[in-house]
Amino acid sequence: MKQYTLGWPAAIIATCLLGNPAARAAEGEFRAVVIDGTSTIYAPGFETGHNMLDIERHPDGAIFINAHASGLFKSTDNAKSWERIAWKYNPGGFGISRDGRMWLVNWTGTHDTSVILILQSSDGGRSWEKLELDCGPFSAGGAEDPYARVLPHDAYTTFIERPDKSLMFSCSMEYSDWDNWLNEDQSRPGLRDVMVRTHDGGKTWGDATIVRQHATETDFAVDPNNPDHILAATRVQRGLLPGEDPATTGCNFGWEYKNGLLIESNDGGRTFQDVPGSMTRCYGHRATILWTKNNVIVVTRQHGCENQQERRALGPNGGWVEAHISLDGGQTWVVDQGQGPGTSTFTKSTAFTLVPPRHGHSYTAPTIELSTNHFLTVYAAGANTKKTDSIRGIHWHIETD
Repeated sequence: MKQYTLGWPAAIIATCLLGNPAARAAEGEFRAVVIDGTSTIYAPGFETGHNMLDIERHPDGAIFINAHASGLFKSTDNAKSWERIAWKYNPGGFGISRDGRMWLVNWTGTHDTSVILILQSSDGGRSWEKLELDCGPFSAGGAEDPYARVLPHDAYTTFIERPDKSLMFSCSMEYSDWDNWLNEDQSRPGLRDVMVRTHDGGKTWGDATIVRQHATETDFAVDPNNPDHILAATRVQRGLLPGEDPATTGCNFGWEYKNGLLIESNDGGRTFQDVPGSMTRCYGHRATILWTKNNVIVVTRQHGCENQQERRALGPNGGWVEAHISLDGGQTWVVDQGQGPGTSTFTKSTAFTLVPPRHGHSYTAPTIELSTNHFLTVYAAGANTKKTDSIRGIHWHIETD
């Protein structure tokens, strides 16, 4: 199933940031991002809808890709070849705990539902135990003022395991009056990303806290040197608020904004704050984040658009994948040659192209480290948003001096 080709091009796409102490890694100073090649993981063609891929490494070293309706893919040789494990699920989230158990999350029932389906597997995804979870009482008002529905489906969530072995994930929940933008209580309209926890190995879930209002599709990365420090890439989206002029909004899509954003927690995920200077342009969202043991952070996301006309001009297969890189745990972000030194502002950093326009329509393109500073980023390519002709991998690395 393995298939390698040279990239587009298989050459350096960022060069020389010599003499920049702000962009220094343990192995040396940043020099380049190099595309080593591409691989095809799965290519029979299939109908999937939104293809929000996840990629995780098992404690035994195996790599797993959650490709939703098309199955679970496993590699035991560090991404050189892949085995497909078919299943009947189309999960919104995927995770692997330190004891080797796999976790899936999705909603069950109709679209207007407050029931989450949580599944766990202790045999590598061959069989699953199910638990249905009513999320209505997780709201601040509890059962007297419940959430009306939960939205992990066709999105994605990731799991975080704490040092005390508790496990948590987040997904978006809404009140019944979510579309009342004139509501006096402005914490009610729109989406709300909510963190849910288990402290007994998945038997019961609760202890809910708010990640962020108007947020969904959040991917988390934990500081390898401080488990209480968490950085997340999320999607923020809301409608016009009272008094706002649509002519002055940042996005010309009928929303006040529909962008990507970094958020940060210093208390183990109990509370999150927006990272200043990290909101992307419109549709620069559906991001994933990786934080390596070497303190390198990789954020991949969709390229943004200014308006619907620009988005349509790319065509249904026009999306491309960009990566932002930090070599020092998010203190600074790398910029390319000629654009100045490393920057502390995420949106001023260079967005390195991993998948160029018209090579695929990836909703998420998660990354895993194969060896120090060598990465695999996977994405879905296809003719349009409902049909995927393949799942592909970009093999790339960061060069230092």
